[in-house]
Amino acid sequence: MTINSTFVTVKEQGWRMGFANLLRNENFEWWGSRRWLKQAGLWLLILNGMVALLLWVLPAVVEVTWDDNAGVMSHIAMGIQAFFQLGALSLAIGTIIMTQGKVIGERETGITAWILSKPVSRPAYLLSKIVAHSLGIIVIMIGFQSAVAYGLISLANGKALPFFPFLLGVGGLVLHTFFYLTLTMMMGVFAKTRSQVLGVVMGSLFGGMFLPVIVRQLGLVTPWLLPDILRQLVMQVQIPLVTAYLPILMTAIWSIVFIIAALWKLPRLEF
Repeated sequence: MTINSTFVTVKEQGWRMGFANLLRNENFEWWGSRRWLKQAGLWLLILNGMVALLLWVLPAVVEVTWDDNAGVMSHIAMGIQAFFQLGALSLAIGTIIMTQGKVIGERETGITAWILSKPVSRPAYLLSKIVAHSLGIIVIMIGFQSAVAYGLISLANGKALPFFPFLLGVGGLVLHTFFYLTLTMMMGVFAKTRSQVLGVVMGSLFGGMFLPVIVRQLGLVTPWLLPDILRQLVMQVQIPLVTAYLPILMTAIWSIVFIIAALWKLPRLEF
C-alpha cells in the first residue's frame, strides 16, 4: 500500500519493462468483467454437456448393450473419449478464435504502435498476452471443466476414476491447447492479415486430423495424435513409451519454439 502518493513508479528494466502493467490490463479482460463466468458456462455446456449426453442421455434413449469383450466401447470410455478427444479439438478451436486477433488485430488498428511508443519492451508486450490468456484458459476452460468431467465420469462409473492418469490427461490437454495458443500468437507477429493467421493455424489443426494417417511418423513429432494418446493414458491402455510421451515432449518443444520465434521477429517489425 502506498501512502500520500499519487503515482507509483514501477522500476522495471530490460525485457520486463511494462510487463506488470500490460499483464494487469490483459488479465482484466478475463477477471475484471463477467467474461470468466460466461466462458465457464459456455464450456460447461460444450464439454461437459457432451460428456453427460454420452454417460446418461444416450444409454437412456437408445437401447445399447455395452460389451467391452466384443470391442464395443462402454459409456464410460465414450465419456472419456469425448472429453479428451473431441474436447481437445473444441478447446483448440476456441483458443484460436479468442486469441487470433490479440496481436494482428492490434497491429492493424495501430494499438500496438501506440503501446510500444510508451516505456514498454516488445517482449513484455507479447509475453503479457501469452501469460494472461494461458492463465484464463487453463483455469476456466480446462481446469474447472476437467474437475466437473472427473466428477461426472466417476459418478457414472460408480467409483472414482484413477486420479493420476486422469491428471496426466488434463496436463496433456493443457499442453495441446497451449500449442495452438502460442502458434496463434506467433502467426499474429509473422502474418500480415487476420486471414493468414487463421489459415495457417486452422490448417494445422484440421490437417493434423488426416496427415498422421498418411505419414504416421508425423504424429510422433506433433500434437496431432495427442488427443487419442491422452484418452489411452487416462484409460490406462498399454502403449509404447515412445508413442505415449514423444508427442507430449515435442508439443512442449514446439510451443517454446513458437514463443522464441515470435520474440525474435517482434523487434524487427516496423509500426
